[in-house]
Amino acid sequence: TVRDEKITLVASCGKGAVAKGVKAGELVRKAAAICGGTGGGKPESAMGGGKDVLKLDDALASVDDFVAEKLGI
Repeated sequence: TVRDEKITLVASCGKGAVAKGVKAGELVRKAAAICGGTGGGKPESAMGGGKDVLKLDDALASVDDFVAEKLGI
């Protein structure tokens, strides 16, 4: 979400995804970094944020790449 020019990112991964290497903490950390922020959490759930709203689309697009890389797609 974006509110007052601040980005909030939230991710949740099921047990099957975590078992295949898709971890919410890593995913949020990577996406938040693209937006000029930080984030992290547990493999199952994580939160983060950023400041560069213009980079939000890039950050969200990186999620597909992250998951595909982890799943070997």
